[in-house]
Amino acid sequence: MSHTLKEFASSNELDLALTAHVVAQLQKALDERGCASLVVSGGSTPKSFLSNLSEQPLDWGSVYVTLVDERCVLESHPSSNAKMVRETLMRNLAAEVNFVPLYIQGETQMNCQQRFINHKVLAGTYDVVILGMGGDGHTASIFPQAQERDQALNLKTASNILLTDPVTVTPLRLTQTRKRLLNTRNLILHITGSEKQKVFEQASKEQNAELPISYFIHQEEINLDVFFSE
Repeated sequence: MSHTLKEFASSNELDLALTAHVVAQLQKALDERGCASLVVSGGSTPKSFLSNLSEQPLDWGSVYVTLVDERCVLESHPSSNAKMVRETLMRNLAAEVNFVPLYIQGETQMNCQQRFINHKVLAGTYDVVILGMGGDGHTASIFPQAQERDQALNLKTASNILLTDPVTVTPLRLTQTRKRLLNTRNLILHITGSEKQKVFEQASKEQNAELPISYFIHQEEINLDVFFSE
């Protein structure tokens, strides 16, 4: 399966285009199935996009949002992806969106997996998955040096969510696996900056376990739409 690169002159133009694209796909899902699912990444890159998204007129009460990955920290922690989503997306017109966290303090990995397997919306094919990428080529919390890397990338894994130790950074993370993230109607990679562009270009050459994002570029399940700006 190929990937489609969409380049923009500025991050603002990218955010507006990505917002329009995601809104269209969520509206299509709402029209066809009465509900929609959106899986987003954490970090600083998606903040402006998520803020823009919060201002769009959708039936947000029928939209279910969760995370590609999450740090194992309380939601009050500054590094919590859930905290970022609540502060950027879950306000304005999107205040009624249904947010389903990955990390819940005290919950085992098995119970987390089962919670998503049993979810009335998030158990099925996702409508939109938006990946990010680190400067080391990691995506989600599938890090190059993590012991769990190969299991997370393996399309034959039975796991939908894994507890992973990135090794190079702390704390531990929960990540959705490649198999689970590829089960979507729309797969998007959102990256900015020349350094990440170089990493993406390297990963585009071939599958390389040292660059986990390459396994999302080189796969046969679904086309990858890459939204990029300097």
